Amino acid sequence: MEQLYENEEEALRHSTTIEGLAKSQGVRSDDVRPLYEAVLARMKRDAVIKDFLPIFAARQVKEILRRRGQARQEDYP
Repeated sequence: MEQLYENEEEALRHSTTIEGLAKSQGVRSDDVRPLYEAVLARMKRDAVIKDFLPIFAARQVKEILRRRGQARQEDYP
């Protein structure tokens, strides 16, 4: 199995994104992490520039949570 994170700094950056995403969406980080990491792995395969992956992955996870009805409704007018 291919390693998702290249180093500890990258792992920490994504963990921080996951925690913030979970908090802002009103869901547990344990529920967000597998979804985020699946989205990230898919994006990473094709990415040339990886600096913005946390932003793009978080945006996609927010949309998935919204469609599933798991995010707080007040975040989406």
